[in-house]
Amino acid sequence: MSTAGHILVADIGGTNARFAIAVPDHGPAGFVLKHQQNSKAEDFDSLSGAVNAYREYLPISCPKQACFAVAAQPANGVYRFTNSPWVLDSNDVKTALHLNTMMVVNDFQAMTSGARFMQDDERIIVREGTADSTAPVAVLGPGTGLGLGLLVPCGDRVHIIATEGGHAAFAPQTQEEIDILRLIMHEHKTVLFEHLLSGRGLVNIHRALCVLANKPRVSLRPSEITTAAYSNDDPIAKKAVTVFCAILGSFAGNVAVTTGARGGVILAGGIVPKIVDVFLKSDFNARFGTKGPQETYLSRVPVYLLTSQITALIGAAHLLKGAQNEL
Repeated sequence: MSTAGHILVADIGGTNARFAIAVPDHGPAGFVLKHQQNSKAEDFDSLSGAVNAYREYLPISCPKQACFAVAAQPANGVYRFTNSPWVLDSNDVKTALHLNTMMVVNDFQAMTSGARFMQDDERIIVREGTADSTAPVAVLGPGTGLGLGLLVPCGDRVHIIATEGGHAAFAPQTQEEIDILRLIMHEHKTVLFEHLLSGRGLVNIHRALCVLANKPRVSLRPSEITTAAYSNDDPIAKKAVTVFCAILGSFAGNVAVTTGARGGVILAGGIVPKIVDVFLKSDFNARFGTKGPQETYLSRVPVYLLTSQITALIGAAHLLKGAQNEL
């Protein structure tokens, strides 16, 4: 089987590593993904081990071009992951896989890129609105970290902007959130939105609520907190998730007014799709629109929740294709 035009794509965060082969397609996404494989970061000592495992799994020859979307900071072609001990040396991967082209992009840049191509059955309407097609669209989401990207219309093209918006300083809106902030400040001198809107952030909120309720701290992983939120036997876990959703609403509303995202807000990341029932009943929408004189402005901004796990992979393929078209 010829792999001409095919692209090895990867979406690598602090928790999961997803690999696939992107094959050009005439469908709405522009690519179809083949030979998908998901790996847990904790199952491998290094990223090289995960890459080698995927190469051994492939029933076809590896394509000659690749785009890796990573939650890492670059330094001379070496990427150190923000929430993981993994390191990606792009030259080593290029050599090991015999690639002609190796492109590395920010994970949320790829997520933002892919969000353009998601279909109605891959998203949930969270907030009705009338999108302005000439205005930016914000793509944000809590996962291992908190990502934020923008889709900015530029004539007949769309410019993709990756940001570090998740590192904006957290601004509490209730007395309870002020108390949570004070407790988290014992660990972080500057408390960022990512310290609350991420997997670790959910743990931080849960731990703080245990202290505020004068209850023994129960050490739970993020996935255990979201699972417990559906049980009436753990009210603090449920409260942690509802507080998380409310803070996410404030953050998303902040993003909409500061970036002019009248084209809409798209929620992505790995956490919210796992708590969608609780999320849709939460104070997200109320907090999103509570911005004083800008409430009318925000009332027209639609909000969507992406449910697809392949968004960043599709986005990575398009980023590489777009870079090649510009040459």
